[in-house]
Amino acid sequence: MSITNLNDWQYLILKPAERYLRRIQPKSRQRIFDELDKLIIDPTQVNFKKLKGRDGYRLRVGDYRVLIQVQREERLFIVTNIGSRGDVYK
Repeated sequence: MSITNLNDWQYLILKPAERYLRRIQPKSRQRIFDELDKLIIDPTQVNFKKLKGRDGYRLRVGDYRVLIQVQREERLFIVTNIGSRGDVYK
């Protein structure tokens, strides 16, 4: 589990997402981290949408989807899972 803080919002990456990040190419991993950094600075600048039919949000980064829970009171984005478009929602 890792926490990154920019501005006063933070993101927390849970173990399943960390494991997935370790398995993908470094270039793809860096793109995901770059998009997460942009998200905590200004969510309107990234492809970040509320999920339909379930709780949470998704951040689209190329072929990858980053599933996120938002805790507004704590100003925290919790990255619960990362995966390819077809697999991450299962």
